[in-house]
Amino acid sequence: MKTIRYLILFIAILVAGKSVQAQNGLKDLLNPKYQVSLIMPFCSEQLLQNPKHKNAAISNACRKYYEGFLLALDSFSTTDLPIEVRVYDTKRDSLTLKKILDKKDVLNSDLIIGPVLKEGNDMMVDYCKKSKIYHVSPVFTLTKSKIDNPYLISVYPDLSYYGDFILEDIKSNGETNANIMVLAGKEGNDKILANRIMDLKEKYPGYTFKSIEIGKYMELKDYYKFARPNHVIISSESEFMVGSALKMLSDTNQFMDIQVYGLRKWLEFKAPNIRQLEQLKVKIISPYYLDYTNEKCKLFIEKYRERFFTEPDEYAVTGYEQGIYFLSILIKNHGNLSDLRKEPKNQPLSNVYEFKQKIDGKGIQNNAINILFFEDGRLQRNEFLNAPVD
Repeated sequence: MKTIRYLILFIAILVAGKSVQAQNGLKDLLNPKYQVSLIMPFCSEQLLQNPKHKNAAISNACRKYYEGFLLALDSFSTTDLPIEVRVYDTKRDSLTLKKILDKKDVLNSDLIIGPVLKEGNDMMVDYCKKSKIYHVSPVFTLTKSKIDNPYLISVYPDLSYYGDFILEDIKSNGETNANIMVLAGKEGNDKILANRIMDLKEKYPGYTFKSIEIGKYMELKDYYKFARPNHVIISSESEFMVGSALKMLSDTNQFMDIQVYGLRKWLEFKAPNIRQLEQLKVKIISPYYLDYTNEKCKLFIEKYRERFFTEPDEYAVTGYEQGIYFLSILIKNHGNLSDLRKEPKNQPLSNVYEFKQKIDGKGIQNNAINILFFEDGRLQRNEFLNAPVD
């Protein structure tokens, strides 16, 4: 079944010059046509030759995204305004990406979705300066370096801004004298979030801040303050170290009424202690969540199963959501994305989109993120967080 799906995608990319269209009846040549270029490392040829190729993971993610996007395209089948989608495979190769970007059809795009990986997004900086075309970073959180591109739209907020979301959540609860303790792991990504939180100290003058290396988590008891609301932000993806810190924090003889914030990667731990997460009322910050109780989500899952004979994953969901959202914006604003930041908050399926200017950088990013928690053994969403904007 997978081989057949790779072949179908491969054929679709080969005929990218021919369009996947959603329109009503014969196209009137006088009507506007909104063109979207989907540029991703599908690596279709590589996967057809070797399903275990080193690019298999990124290829599968892009294929799933494309499948979700195709379902979104079906929703526009009755519109009077034609939408044209052209699909390109970068093969995870910078030279191939450059050749794609030089194509006339791509230069005529109203929107580019992709590239997916950081190196591709880096290449888009100079390209966007010349072409003035907005492009979407669709499925991954950009982490280690800043990409200053005013035409970059990040659906998943940059990792450093998680600090802004968390501190605004604390502030929104009316706390003026919170005690913030950050446990930082040794990995580069762990330090990005921890450093961002410490950099924000001046914006919260009533708060106290302390950053501790996670291997020294026992020091938390030295910085715990009985007279203040205590918040522990654990910026680490190490299952062992996170588990050790949470075990100590769950000791009510040492700590009471502590609010813990964690990362989405915790949901992928091999043996997460759900009962402990519930006891500590851990808030997990995540750019992605699918609400299986929502009727729209149930309908999407049913349609996806019928068409692709498998369960949708995160990439399929985001492909569908982004297809619905961005194609709707293109039609509504006659192909103009320059006013994207003025669009109201929108929930095309499960996740919320509200795009704003990055606080201290060029580019646009989603200003809404999910707070997840466990209750009765089930993962649930509490609310959407918003970061402050300039």
